[in-house]
Amino acid sequence: MALVHVHGIGNRGAEDERRVALRDSWFRLALMPAAGCRSPEAPILNPHWGALLPSPAWNWASLYVDGVESLGDDGSVVDESVAEMVDGVVAVTPDVAEGRLLVTAARTSLLWAVELLAAASVEVRWAEERDATVAFCARAVAYWAWKTDDGRRGDGVRFFGWLDEVEADVDFLDRLDEELHAWHNEVEDDGGRKDVPDEWERFGAVSVPRPARAAVRRINAALAKTVAGGVMAVSRRFTPKSALLFADVAGYLAARGGVERSGPVVDLVGKALDDAAGAAQASGDPLVVVAHSMGGNIVYDILSFHRPDVRIDLLVTVGTQVGLFEELKLFAASDPAVPSPQVAKVPALPNVTRWINVVDVRDPLAFAAGSVFAGAEDLVFDSGALLPHGAYLTSPDFHRRLARRVAEGARS
Repeated sequence: MALVHVHGIGNRGAEDERRVALRDSWFRLALMPAAGCRSPEAPILNPHWGALLPSPAWNWASLYVDGVESLGDDGSVVDESVAEMVDGVVAVTPDVAEGRLLVTAARTSLLWAVELLAAASVEVRWAEERDATVAFCARAVAYWAWKTDDGRRGDGVRFFGWLDEVEADVDFLDRLDEELHAWHNEVEDDGGRKDVPDEWERFGAVSVPRPARAAVRRINAALAKTVAGGVMAVSRRFTPKSALLFADVAGYLAARGGVERSGPVVDLVGKALDDAAGAAQASGDPLVVVAHSMGGNIVYDILSFHRPDVRIDLLVTVGTQVGLFEELKLFAASDPAVPSPQVAKVPALPNVTRWINVVDVRDPLAFAAGSVFAGAEDLVFDSGALLPHGAYLTSPDFHRRLARRVAEGARS
């Protein structure tokens, strides 16, 4: 097997190596085994296309309005409202920024607390520690899912009564570790039960990894910093990073090329697909492509127009705009005559065996594909994250659910 991950917009600089490594660890733990990967050394390719797009000619001069004459009253109602909101949060939970963020989150949802811990683990530097942290979070989410029936029975302190006995985040980690080991013993004692998670043994019998404790400190320090600078953090309309969201879409469309000659982004991602296809063929394993946000649009453009000869066993698009792009007829292969009374949807890609499209219900940049494309399998996921667009691939629950659906096969 080989896996290709194609990133989304806003990634002009080099991708953070630790973020890439953490994402790859989740792929190796969950998605790749579920898709039929037999080799732990199967390659994962991450073509970085953002650096190929042009830089702003005036160095983002269009973003800044400091010193420009005001059209009306200079007062800011928004800043005052945000200040009141921050004050209200501190007044209600003044101890949250004092090493109790995970405990506070867990009392509402244990899953939410584990998701926060997993997202903060991006700073882990060493492969063994990173994999241990991923395994610990994966086991914690499996415990939550098995105990609560994926949240249907309940959650938080009303369901997990032991949370009421924990005061600080460091104690929360130790107690969670105890509960996981107790659950392990419970599973072993009742080994005949059919609902025991198959993936349990793959997670390993790990205790709380050292990086998890460091992540707790980072989480609480970040919250304290956010509360202290909350108004300033949201008072500006755009930053260079947010402006890149528009620039990357326009830059790709302007330079993607045509039949005679493809553009640099298409060439880079296309080469990664070729390399991965060669590795997959050599090992006899499937080829998997995971594309996030704008990466999904690029991959669809390549598979439908530039490189229809590349065969993909599993395509997973996450938080993408593929459905919207086709509705606006922005793809090179888009046919203005579809839909019609004769053709209700865009025909399925003949070179893709299975296509899963995941949409977070809170993500404003994620769109359905199944209503537009034949063969696209839409799945809804609720991360519960404040900024859901970037939360998919750091979420243990996302990887758990995706792997399970992939292993189950397509549903009619």
